[in-house]
Amino acid sequence: MLCNVMEEITRETLNDLMTESYIGCTCELCQHDILAIALNRLPPQYSSTPTGELYVKARLFASQWRVDVVRELTYAMGIVTKTRRH
Repeated sequence: MLCNVMEEITRETLNDLMTESYIGCTCELCQHDILAIALNRLPPQYSSTPTGELYVKARLFASQWRVDVVRELTYAMGIVTKTRRH
């Protein structure tokens, strides 16, 4: 099992933000575009075991990473809102 924990956390955070704010479109294409932009600007955090995944998640939640994820998602939402592909 190889997992990019940053991707999982970014997806969860995007789901939270989508319910809290209105970006004009919540289709799957726009969500994928937002994730792609944000994840390209965030460092990957890989884990190869379930225990490692829990460790990485704990470390990410206890640090500046949550703020960084929200910042990058907000940036990506701004881009996608202005330049939708549909």
